[in-house]
Amino acid sequence: MDQSILRRVAVHDHYQLEMKLGYPLVGGRKTRYRIDTYIFAPQSLGINAVTYGRSDFYRDIQHYVRMKTPQLTLRQLLDEANSPLCDSEKVLATHPAGLSSALEQRLRDSFRFLRAILKSALQEAASPMNRPAPPNPAARATIYLGVANALLDDAGAIIDRYRFLGIALNRAHAGPTLQRTYRLTDESMSLLVEEALLKHHEQASLWLPSELRDLWRERLATKIRSEIAHRQEQRYPSVLTKQSQDDYLLRVSALKKFTSSVLWLPTNVRREGTTWEQVLFSIAAGVSMVFATVVAFFAQSIYGQFTLPVFVALVVAYMFKDRIKEQGRAMSASFLSRRLYDYRTVIQTQDEQRTLGYVREKMTYVDLRQVPEAVRAVRDAGGDGLLDLPSQQETVILYTKDVMLNGAAFRYIREHDLGGNAINDIMRYDIRPFLRKMDDPRQEKLMLDGERVVRVRCHRTYHLNLVSVFRNADQDAPTSERTLLVLDRKGIVRIAQFDEEGRVLDSAVQADNLVEPTEAEYAP
Repeated sequence: MDQSILRRVAVHDHYQLEMKLGYPLVGGRKTRYRIDTYIFAPQSLGINAVTYGRSDFYRDIQHYVRMKTPQLTLRQLLDEANSPLCDSEKVLATHPAGLSSALEQRLRDSFRFLRAILKSALQEAASPMNRPAPPNPAARATIYLGVANALLDDAGAIIDRYRFLGIALNRAHAGPTLQRTYRLTDESMSLLVEEALLKHHEQASLWLPSELRDLWRERLATKIRSEIAHRQEQRYPSVLTKQSQDDYLLRVSALKKFTSSVLWLPTNVRREGTTWEQVLFSIAAGVSMVFATVVAFFAQSIYGQFTLPVFVALVVAYMFKDRIKEQGRAMSASFLSRRLYDYRTVIQTQDEQRTLGYVREKMTYVDLRQVPEAVRAVRDAGGDGLLDLPSQQETVILYTKDVMLNGAAFRYIREHDLGGNAINDIMRYDIRPFLRKMDDPRQEKLMLDGERVVRVRCHRTYHLNLVSVFRNADQDAPTSERTLLVLDRKGIVRIAQFDEEGRVLDSAVQADNLVEPTEAEYAP
């Protein structure tokens, strides 16, 4: 089994970078992974241990841990025995008169799994159109029609068969919780299909010749209107109008969270090494007390019990006792920070009865000269070489993750027939602290244009480089990737990913995720 860590980096919004790490599971034994991410930030941004400490760093990170979505195509959702749709039909066909509480829970999970898998399947079906359109008009039309037919035929059949389950649920006297889950999932799936159809409708002008464009736009529009009519008929409050924009977004977000909750895993975050910290602090307090007691006994044995020299000695002893205690605490904290992680996140099953594993995190600042040569090579490969310029020295943050997944994680997936083989660790990182010291993104410069001097409006950007080193227990050599994050004072401009040799990765930049400056704002 391939144990390579799966990694995807994307822009979540203007200010948040989203990193998704997939940890493959191996049955019957523990699996361990370590990810070291070096963040190279220009010193001009004012990021250092004083202005941006550990608490600030962890404040800007948001974590989610979930099971990897089972991978099925639209056609497999219709035909495969392990499809949530087929499983739901089987349960209702074999228990037409009534459902036990266990079967109702199984159906609730199957409905939400269906929505999660449908989303991935729609993205996979549309993936041929995420690449540049071929120059040949016939080739473009072939790709477009293939995706359009999958949307109209396969996705339409999935929606129709799912809605037919509502009749069987009524016959089986399904409880109110199951009925509510069915309706919320139906509403969410309708929105998913409508969104896919709208994107496809919008792309018709680029991919189709004029003689086919209007025909397919009308076919797609008919299906879109059908989904809107269905939600209106069912009185779902998720029909977008000019007056309902805010409520619409809130509703879509709530539906997404509800249906995808079947994949999320509960976590318990706590500081690591608190017991050792208290033990070492107690030892430091004991050492300081021993010092003060020895001084007191010595002074009393020389000067007697109630004399001025004894009084002075006791005051001095207390002063040094307090300093010895604080110095001991500082030395203990430094010792622990070098040998322990900052936080441990325990991953549990959804019933919180079993532990699937843990993720340990640690953040430190690293001197530029202490960065491993292999990491520096990846940082410079295919780059701009700014690291070698004295005026462009960088501050380096090292963020380390140590991941352990036990055999129970693999068994949990198999017992619950989740169909996945990995756990996804999703992290959103807020980059706003890096923007505070930036210059105005719009700057005018003089340029000689022929015989005259003109003013050109330039776009001032800053480069943030992230080098990630991936290791697992069975891997002899680590693998590395570099992510280039281009920023200006208004947020993220674009991202790009490179392999160890500096080659741009094909999937590095997602066009839909980029936050590009508008032409009117930054045009020369």
